[in-house]
Amino acid sequence: MDKKVVIIGCGPGCSDLITLRGRSAIEEADVVVGSGRMLAEFVSKEDAETIVLKNNYQDVLDEVDKIRKDNRVVFLVSGDPLLHSFGESIIKRYGKEGCDVIPGISSFQYAFCRLKEGWKDYRVFSLHGNSAADVDKIFREHKRLILLLDPEHNLKFLKGKMESLPAHRYTFYVASNLSLPEEEISQISFDDFDNYPEESLSILIVRSDE
Repeated sequence: MDKKVVIIGCGPGCSDLITLRGRSAIEEADVVVGSGRMLAEFVSKEDAETIVLKNNYQDVLDEVDKIRKDNRVVFLVSGDPLLHSFGESIIKRYGKEGCDVIPGISSFQYAFCRLKEGWKDYRVFSLHGNSAADVDKIFREHKRLILLLDPEHNLKFLKGKMESLPAHRYTFYVASNLSLPEEEISQISFDDFDNYPEESLSILIVRSDE
């Protein structure tokens, strides 16, 4: 019988934000799969085999298929492992019975803690690889938003989609490199969207002031 794979949410970035249960699972793993940064940050066990995850998601899953019968395989994913995450694809591949999931801290959970504000009324939307997102509809139907951005679907992309919206009615916070030394969380104006120095992955927190 194949062993269960373990999906670990590693938090927003900093190594001390992973749970103790997640760190213990890494220490017990035979094989650890994750990005180069995550493997360097979280794997200290010298005899654990590692598989680097880049844009080769299906190839990695195929490789894990061949080894999971005899090995305890751990996948490292950022933030919350089941929120717009590779974790969902892993469960789809191996089934709920074939996986264990250890939760982690989401990027926006961390950001709101840094802002010292509650986020119970906010809706989360991912723009990762999503050029077809109906930004106008999202803004018109919700007064409090969390938008997960990527290098292409960034602040400039949003500004082009928001030309018909009353942007002056909103307060905007942009957050990047969360929990890392270069962390940045700033309140910005709509006019700043054109020239704000974004990182590759950022989140935008939006609140209507009406």
